[in-house]
Amino acid sequence: MAAKSLILVESANKAKTLKKLLGGSYSVLSTEGFLKAMPKSRLAVDEENNYAADYKTIRGQGSTLQMLKKATMDAGLIFIATNPNAEGEFLANQYCELFGINEQGHCRVICEELTKDAVKAAIQNASPVNQKLVDAYQAKQLVDKIASHKVGEFFSYKIWRGNKVGRFRAMLLKVVAENKKAGTFKISKNLTAATLQELAARDLNFSASKTRLLLNQLYEGITLDKTCAGLIKFPAGEIKITSENRTPESVKEFLSDNQFKLYELIFSAINGGFSTAVKLDGANTNLAIMLALDKLKVDWANYFSLGMLSLIKRQYITVEDSVYKVTELGEKVLSALDGFFDKDFSAEAYNNFNSQLEKIVEGTAEKIPVIENYCANFNKSFESAMASLPEGAQIQEVPVIETDEICEKCGHKMLLKHGRYGNYLACSNYPECKNIKSYVEKIAQKCPKCGGTLTKRNFSGGRNLYACENPTCDFRTWDNPLEKPCKTCGSTVFAHKFKGRASMIYCGNENCETRQEHPINKILESLKLRREKIKAKG
Repeated sequence: MAAKSLILVESANKAKTLKKLLGGSYSVLSTEGFLKAMPKSRLAVDEENNYAADYKTIRGQGSTLQMLKKATMDAGLIFIATNPNAEGEFLANQYCELFGINEQGHCRVICEELTKDAVKAAIQNASPVNQKLVDAYQAKQLVDKIASHKVGEFFSYKIWRGNKVGRFRAMLLKVVAENKKAGTFKISKNLTAATLQELAARDLNFSASKTRLLLNQLYEGITLDKTCAGLIKFPAGEIKITSENRTPESVKEFLSDNQFKLYELIFSAINGGFSTAVKLDGANTNLAIMLALDKLKVDWANYFSLGMLSLIKRQYITVEDSVYKVTELGEKVLSALDGFFDKDFSAEAYNNFNSQLEKIVEGTAEKIPVIENYCANFNKSFESAMASLPEGAQIQEVPVIETDEICEKCGHKMLLKHGRYGNYLACSNYPECKNIKSYVEKIAQKCPKCGGTLTKRNFSGGRNLYACENPTCDFRTWDNPLEKPCKTCGSTVFAHKFKGRASMIYCGNENCETRQEHPINKILESLKLRREKIKAKG
């Protein structure tokens, strides 16, 4: 029996859809994204040797890589159906190198939409890997790596070790810091991925990351009764649906609430048009920042959500009730960049480099000269920044603050340190004593139950527990206290977060008039009963 043909994709959801569309004719396997990448801990780019990159197997992907090597050896024809964009092309090239596939053969399958006829046609029209797209993606990847690594080196002296920022994130951080405009603005009339993220933020209060996730789900396929299909074409350029017959109502039972809302928005925008007017109140929301990037003519659609999440994770910005603010650390980053990397990380430089990437794709520019041109200017900025450091400057460690709190295990003072999930306390008698515990921080807001001071405690996963400092008061909540008090009673107002939709705002005072018939009452009562059951079980 002849060996089955194999299709490689980058996601399990896409693999599941293709299996249903093609039946038993093909074996479909997912690599679960990249298999190899440049290590984060070092530059891994040889600037003296044509910018050769040192790619290592990603931690956790070793077993997947070995399984795929065996599967590709046992397969007949091998096809690669990664996303039809530059990243997908780079992944296809990586698979060819790892599994000995001829990239010049007809192995590359371009699936603009995941429907039965479209996928079969794409396989019939398989082509070689587009090396120009691969080169463009790698040029961007290498420049980003060089820039972020060297800025991180400068920051280790100027701020402290562990801070870094890349080209897009530096520009994004500056926009967050400077964008305070109010007024009426216009969204583009073309339904692109960027436009849809703006419409979803305006009309559905969806974050950019939520919209991108849902778009991917709608593209990668939905199980529809006895069949399976992607509802939209790959979200690059103008967004289109795969079938006019699949109205939102006809597929509603197969979609989650958020999938339905977004698909309904797409369907409505395509068939009935949409309002382009946006009124901003001056608050720094997702939509406000998106529109600010539009004004700078920045192509942000594919990078915005990851960029914002990265800035939050690194604690350069915070978000409260959907409004973004630059933190003290973020201000330090901007101050360190100011005067040295202004041109390199400007919107103009970002757009100019993107135009060079387009020339690589068109075949009118080569990868190495494009990288060299950017790095020549950037390295001058980097050298100038390093030269500005005082003579004998040392690498700075994350600030450690001695507190008045005493270690209950050995009697030494506890130190306030900064970790992945925020601040924590560690014994100064380390390594003899390894005692650590969460840091309790007093905040400005007052307890809505007794009027005492509220405290904030960091927990893993980025969650914060807020509790009353008064030992006789049992008030505590995971909900975020807001700055502005209740207009009716003056108590602290909280935001209760939901997965996949907007937060619910409520007054913390149970006796406040605004709490009468408020839906938060049932939610809080349900949570209370759940805690009591857990406590009773032991």
